[in-house]
Parts: sequence; C-alpha cells; structure tokens
Amino acid sequence: MAPTAATSAHRHPRTPVPEPEPVPIAWIWRIDLADDRRQESVAATHLHDSERERAARGTGAVRRRRILLRAGLRQALGELLVLPPADVPLVEDDGRPLVGGDRQLHVSCSASGRVGLVAIVAGSEVGVDVQEHHEQDALAASVEGWLAPAEEIALGRLPAARRPLAVTRAWTQKEAILKGLGRGLRQHPHTVVTPMAEAGRVGDWVLRPVRVLPGHVATVAVRTALDEVGLVIRDMTMGEIW
Repeated sequence: MAPTAATSAHRHPRTPVPEPEPVPIAWIWRIDLADDRRQESVAATHLHDSERERAARGTGAVRRRRILLRAGLRQALGELLVLPPADVPLVEDDGRPLVGGDRQLHVSCSASGRVGLVAIVAGSEVGVDVQEHHEQDALAASVEGWLAPAEEIALGRLPAARRPLAVTRAWTQKEAILKGLGRGLRQHPHTVVTPMAEAGRVGDWVLRPVRVLPGHVATVAVRTALDEVGLVIRDMTMGEIW
C-alpha cells in the first residue's frame, strides 16, 4: 500500500526553514594589541604555517599585531562554529579573509595603535575599521583630498574643536564600507560620502560607532536594508577557548 501523506510526513519530518534574523547582529571582539603575554602560544596553537610565516616578515609591533589579529579572528570564529581555532576554514581573496565552505558568515578585521577588532555578521556583509586619533593628521584631510565636497561643507558647519575627531570618524566609516565591499583603498575614499556623524547610512550600509580605548575611533558598517543593527561587543582573552 502506498504511504499516505500523513505517514510519509511522520517518517520524514520536514525540517523547518530557519527564519532570518529580523535585525543583523554584528559580533565584535576587541583585542588589546599591547598585551603580548600569549603571543607565542596562540601563534603555535591558532595559526597555520603560512600565517606564522607572514607574521614573521614583520618585526616587533607589526609581527605581534599580525599574530594577535589573525589568532583573534580564528578564535572568534572557532567559538561560533564550535571548532578549534586552527580548524576554522579560513581562505583569502586578494588579502581579504573569508570563511570557506557553505557558510553565511562575513568577517572583517582592523588594527591601529593598541586596538584590534574582529567583526562577524551572519547573512550580511560587514566591514570594520579602527584608527588611532592624531589631531594633526586629521587636520590635513582637506589637503590630502579624500573628503568629498559634501563632507567638507558638513565639516565646516561643526564647531572647530569637534572637526579633527569628526574627520577621523569619517575615515573609519569610509574604510569600513570599502572593506565590506572587498575593495579597500583600491577605491578612492572620496567616493564614499559619509554623514559626518557618529552613526548613519551610506547607500546600502548602516554605520555604527564601536566603543574602543581612548585615543582611538572605530566604526562597523553592515550592509542591510534595515535601519537597525545590533552590536554585541566583547573583550577577547587570547587563548581562551569556549
């Protein structure tokens, strides 16, 4: 006798299709790049040979930054995927880290000064950028030509004391979007016109500030049609595996 629809459903229960998250969640890990206590141990346990070789081509702070940032990315993904950090299927596309396999996880990393950041979003493209703030560098932005005319006008409307920090913030927003697009600085920054505010939208991208150490500025950009993005921000203890 042919099975009825009821018996077929009983034998082969249909797996419900998971509903997409109503609001994208950006998981962000902060890494203290000045803390080198576990630098060598995570280099040995978290990284592949090619990653250790790349780190070794830098000296001092550059080597430490490369080790801690890549180890931090592997550790964060390992936590989400329930994998040892070294087993996370990371691949690179023109220097951009991607999660290999059939996964909808998008990642981005950045480092400046004492701060490293790892950002991960499921189902939406993401870019993150942090910059150490130097007032004199920010004041040179107009001369360097990476601010768009609309940004120059908006900047001129701000009180003079707020302009240097606003310029650094705009740079992080531009870089976050360009990283999310996979283009980086191969696309000129003046083509991304930021809102000259802590948060806002640029085209498909929602911009949100990330709280970091004093003297640094950071932004995460998430590609979404929604106007909201959730942030989950954690401080990473290097070598701590869940």
